[in-house]
Amino acid sequence: MSLSPDHDAAWRAFLRSSALLLRVLDAELRAEHGMTHRTYDALVQLSEAPDRRLHMKELADALVHSTSGLTRVVDGLERAGYARREVDPANRRSTLVVLTDVGLAALEAAWPTHVRGVKRYFADQVSPEQARVLAEVFGAINADLEGR
Repeated sequence: MSLSPDHDAAWRAFLRSSALLLRVLDAELRAEHGMTHRTYDALVQLSEAPDRRLHMKELADALVHSTSGLTRVVDGLERAGYARREVDPANRRSTLVVLTDVGLAALEAAWPTHVRGVKRYFADQVSPEQARVLAEVFGAINADLEGR
């Protein structure tokens, strides 16, 4: 079984551009704010959650991480003062990750850097029509994979 030349070229371009884009965005966040892209993403997920809190499993799902990989991320968030763990009062066996005011301030400070990078390295390279197609394509891929 093989891919068509167009599918193969698209797949390879996707892999390379994704890796390069994340590397550049990570480097800019590290240089300007001392945080990784992974940290930034965790802060975004927490900031958008009800009451700025998520169960560990919910955060792992949002970041597409294993629970063990997430433990390292949350440890870093706690060390930086960006988040804290709390026992879920509704289920004492469950842990919540809560965004702190320090974490929200760090996210707000880093947000312009992230948006500037996404605009420069992604949005400026993609027309509005291409963006709609990409959103449709990756939305379909995500829906298929998230259903598994």
